[in-house]
Amino acid sequence: MMKKTSIISYSGVIKELLGNAARFRRARLRKKPLKPEAVSLALTIRCNSHCLMCNIWRKESEIPDIEKLELTAGEILALFSRPLFADLVELDLTGGEPHLRDDLKEIVSGVAGLKKNHLTRLRSIIITSNGLIPDRIIANDKDILEALRDTGIDLVHVASLDGVGETHDKIRGTKGAYDLATETLEGLRELKKAYPAFYIGIKTTVLPQNLNELEAVLELAVDKNLFHIISPAFFTTARFRNAEKEESLQLSPADHEKLLKLYQRREFDGNYFYSRIRELLSSWRRNWRCTAAYNYLFIDYDGAVYPCELLPESIGNIKEESVEEIWEGQPARQWREKINRTDVCRNCIEPGAVRYSAVAEGLSYAGYLRESGRRGYKQSLSGEGYIKYFKSR
Repeated sequence: MMKKTSIISYSGVIKELLGNAARFRRARLRKKPLKPEAVSLALTIRCNSHCLMCNIWRKESEIPDIEKLELTAGEILALFSRPLFADLVELDLTGGEPHLRDDLKEIVSGVAGLKKNHLTRLRSIIITSNGLIPDRIIANDKDILEALRDTGIDLVHVASLDGVGETHDKIRGTKGAYDLATETLEGLRELKKAYPAFYIGIKTTVLPQNLNELEAVLELAVDKNLFHIISPAFFTTARFRNAEKEESLQLSPADHEKLLKLYQRREFDGNYFYSRIRELLSSWRRNWRCTAAYNYLFIDYDGAVYPCELLPESIGNIKEESVEEIWEGQPARQWREKINRTDVCRNCIEPGAVRYSAVAEGLSYAGYLRESGRRGYKQSLSGEGYIKYFKSR
């Protein structure tokens, strides 16, 4: 996900991770959060896909003039101009389908304009997309890449791909979705030739319907030199609005065994995220600590703020109070007491949560790098992009 860059020494990496571990634990004891290093922002819940595992797209038909509820570009830029976000490293722009917003380019270029004097640590802007509008997506990404040129900010495009051919169409509830998604990916791969700081990958949601095609999806990603995130579905009352689908879409014990076998393929070696999934499926014990509400948060399209995208209760709304008041407020403090202890947390392997917690929590990732050794640590640090979170880089 990241270009080759100077890598700090193995001993320097371990030293900083152990320092971060101590800092995070002091923050927990004092019940004081850190500044967010990562934010996931849903720009819209308008969506042109009709995924069987997600109900976000249904909301559009339930609320008249739903666009009027979306945070405006001005509100978004004012938000990230706040002192709280001075340590921001990664900004994840999601949806719905972000490319349905006419002002997507304005938002991204505006955020990039804050880097020089405010968002000085910002290294990546991530945009997730279902790939169903190839011409618009490719044109938008090209304009965004031009806006990011010479800023030191990478653009990461995460494309949804849940199967090959008809399987993807059925899961996405959209005829021709696979052909459109692959057309988009080919256009983006062509675009990458002119923009070294552009990283393209696929996100695959594991379901009973595609379990037998995951190897084909993996091989496609490897063949096309795309990074891949293959992870189970999540069911929530808030973010995905799909809690009632859990029973019909959950994996059986036999499915879990099959999935574990997949994750044991060599293509998943050298990857911290996949190592956490392997351990969970092997032992049903989660061996990493989440830093939600300490160094990252989720903001929904209408300004509602959540500790992370999987939790059911908002801790405030930026249209009603400042983000600093929300971050320091009583609902946020109460959730910090619950993080890692709730049923939702205990079996969580959400890719963003694993990613945003790794360097900030320190101990789990340090243990993984020790196992990887001095030769293997660079593969994760650079290949997964964790290097950008190190202040000593």
